[in-house]
Amino acid sequence: MGTSAKNARTQGDHIIHAKQVCSKDGLSGQGVSIAVISDSFNCLGGADAGQANGELPPTVTVLKEADCQNERALDEGRAMLEVIHDLAPKANLLFHAMGDNPNDFIQALKTVAEHGARIIVDDAVYFSEPMFQDGPASQTIDRLATLRGIAFFTSVGNAGLNSYQSAFVDSGTYPLGAKQGVAHDFNPDPNKTDTCQTITVGADAFTVLSLQWDQPAKSISGGSGSASDLDVAVYDDPSCKQLSQAWVIGGTTDNLGGDPVEVVGFDNKGNHRRKTVGLRILKVAGPAPGLLKYILSGSSLPSEHPSIDEYRNDPKTITSAFGHANAENVFSVGAVETGPNNKPLRLSYYSSPGGLPILFDDQGNRLPEPVVRHHVDAVAPTNVNTSFFSKTRPDLEKDGKPNFTGTSAAAPHAAAVAALLLQAAARNDHVLPPIQLYDLLRRSAIDWGEPGYDHLSGYGLLQADRALQWLP
Repeated sequence: MGTSAKNARTQGDHIIHAKQVCSKDGLSGQGVSIAVISDSFNCLGGADAGQANGELPPTVTVLKEADCQNERALDEGRAMLEVIHDLAPKANLLFHAMGDNPNDFIQALKTVAEHGARIIVDDAVYFSEPMFQDGPASQTIDRLATLRGIAFFTSVGNAGLNSYQSAFVDSGTYPLGAKQGVAHDFNPDPNKTDTCQTITVGADAFTVLSLQWDQPAKSISGGSGSASDLDVAVYDDPSCKQLSQAWVIGGTTDNLGGDPVEVVGFDNKGNHRRKTVGLRILKVAGPAPGLLKYILSGSSLPSEHPSIDEYRNDPKTITSAFGHANAENVFSVGAVETGPNNKPLRLSYYSSPGGLPILFDDQGNRLPEPVVRHHVDAVAPTNVNTSFFSKTRPDLEKDGKPNFTGTSAAAPHAAAVAALLLQAAARNDHVLPPIQLYDLLRRSAIDWGEPGYDHLSGYGLLQADRALQWLP
């Protein structure tokens, strides 16, 4: 069972002025149903105590719990629900486990929609979701938003700047033999060649790399699928001399006629040190992609956060929010750090920047111009208190209340503010469709980072009081 700290309240309430809206304007989220889709609700135990202590409402509708044998079941969903309950204490709360793949997620979306959710918020990341095309999950979100009027909020992910992209550059070398493919040249100097890139994976963590390239996916478009087959080779040493076998999973799928996706897992669990390795990208068959891109999964803990150690892209051009976090009708939320002693807020280093282009339509046709959406939409607080989550995160304020970190902590702040606005609109017999709700939240945010919109902080820091003032 997780630790208990009675009456833990998110520090985000005063940063985004939600508490002020609740006390001054009498808003509580009443009449609004919010569904959380995340890892688990009560696999650690203690939800009953949380409800008895007022950390959660007396009733939370759990539509589907996770398989609690899964090591990923950390009750992050319950932590998200606690944040929402702090800011919108009378909202009706629902929970559905995210499952293991995008199909599970789609079913969760449909289920919570059928149970009356007006707002859905999630922190799910699926590494097989497409980067350059709207996948089934994104299409489901778009339909629920436009046809059912459901607002959707998602965390942008914790990859931060851990993304690499380039056209495939043929090095003319076959380090594993001709059948295993020609290696990509990482070195941008035309007079030099380097087929080995150094990366570092997190300590005591399972790190995931998703490599994709600019060809349509069979699972989305049908048709002929990927015209190329790319593989990822991982080496136990940073100079790519000793091919890794024991602790690396995947990377050698036959992509021809399928999806242009290679997913590689690095199992560094039990090793309390980060591990530096070598990486090669090999073209086994087909034409050279005009754009390949990989994203390394991240963590909000520095020790678990991976890094790309050489041949990094310009930080101003890096994008790492992908999949349904880049759907057209989603409001994606990045994170700003809250810390002890009223330190100034700063953008979380792991908060994934948006701006990843959509290159293909649903039928697999290349678009005349790439579609670049304004995601990230806004930022909200992280490093906030909950009653139990998590033993592995630092207690920054030393107040005995564990801090909830990551963009997973930021997204429920936005969902709760949205519930307050929907309640306020309903008082005047006004219905806020998602597009108007999103626009209101964007326009009322306080500009952050670069002047105007940017893909790191979106339109700025969410502000509940300003949004309420600007409510039509």
